[in-house]
Amino acid sequence: MPIKATIWDLSGVLLLTIRGTFNSMLAERLEVPEKDVERVIYSPKNALWDLGEMTDDEFYEFMLQTLSLPPEKKAAIKRFVIDDFYIDPPLLDYIRALRTRVTTVLLTNFPTHVHDHFRKAWFIDGAFDHVIASCDVKLLKPDPRMYELALARAGCRAEEAVFIDDRAVNVEGARALGLQAVLYETREQVIQAVYELLLK
Repeated sequence: MPIKATIWDLSGVLLLTIRGTFNSMLAERLEVPEKDVERVIYSPKNALWDLGEMTDDEFYEFMLQTLSLPPEKKAAIKRFVIDDFYIDPPLLDYIRALRTRVTTVLLTNFPTHVHDHFRKAWFIDGAFDHVIASCDVKLLKPDPRMYELALARAGCRAEEAVFIDDRAVNVEGARALGLQAVLYETREQVIQAVYELLLK
């Protein structure tokens, strides 16, 4: 069955850190062990942040308190959110080109600042037909309703869509609903995998 839509994750796929991973980069900026950052990032508070139920400042304060950091470290967190990330230009160009053939959807677990950053730092104009962020829809991948919403926006059935994410749990969640899914490892690997699926 021909592919009618590609559904893309943001962080870890299209949005990358200048070196290392999100957690290792943040640990470096805050000068704390990575395992301490992971305690914060994998906490229920982080889910609330991604759902738009905590503001950036509230989450940053929670991070400072949890890690016993001084108030001046908040500035380092704020800079990290912008300065240490970039949109992968070749992958963005590839998605823009794909949009002439199939519907393209961005499906991301991300806090409310995502929209501001799209306008001011992470320019994705012309790449996506639909942008679905957890902070707007109050859902988080791998909740099946996230994928169902993406399919509804794209106007296609599960088997007509390819989902790309760097987290295995999200890829497995998509496959459970019948989507074809690719676990991101490298840009080249993902482009090749999507290309092969589009040929079927």
